[in-house]
Amino acid sequence: MDLSTFNFSEQEEAEVLHKQFEEAHSIFQREAIAEDGDPVMCELHDAFGTYDTFHHNCLGCNFADSIWLINNFLQTYALQETIQYAYSTFIVLAYLLVERIDTLFNIIELNKTYRAEHFKVLLEIRRWANFLKHPKAFLLTHHPVFSFSSSPKNKELSENANVVIDHAFVGRYYMNDDRNKALYKELENKESVLVIFPDVVRLAKDLCKAMHDCVAVVRDNPVYRWELEDKTTFYHYWIDAQDV
Repeated sequence: MDLSTFNFSEQEEAEVLHKQFEEAHSIFQREAIAEDGDPVMCELHDAFGTYDTFHHNCLGCNFADSIWLINNFLQTYALQETIQYAYSTFIVLAYLLVERIDTLFNIIELNKTYRAEHFKVLLEIRRWANFLKHPKAFLLTHHPVFSFSSSPKNKELSENANVVIDHAFVGRYYMNDDRNKALYKELENKESVLVIFPDVVRLAKDLCKAMHDCVAVVRDNPVYRWELEDKTTFYHYWIDAQDV
């Protein structure tokens, strides 16, 4: 039987999506946006002593841009219609933030083992973004069905799927190109393919924690602050118009 016959009805899918993304938005509002209304990573201004001065550090603002993109999408939860669209958009927007955090960690040369252990969500989002950006053999599948990890339908869907693309699958095939030949054998000309996205509520929680932990890494380490200060701070950036 065609796997798509087991998929959510349009009404069921919309109801599930709205509930999931409403909760994710609530988490993001509470954990990613500070009480003063600024994204939490704007706290990096304090780490460099540039808040409320004539100087400006660019890190907080650049991270804030990515945070607002995610938040602005999450607040449209009532408009979401399909799992594929909602999850794909969230993952790609989250990936833009992940890239910025990883770039910062590369600059300060944060220990790779520490990164892998304490910032697992960054790698998870990167791998899913790779799957979306670089589908490779997924392009050769027929009408795949999309779900998410906390869906009550996953057991039934998985039992009737020829291939299940989940966290383990993207970790195996979408970290790099080493297993592309094996991937083509898995997916080429396949039908009844099930994609199970990671749960957006859990992703939102983990991503918010990663933001707070990223700020702490810089704030609590004078060597990292020294390494970054001259690369990211514009001195006397804010000049009173009457002095120009």
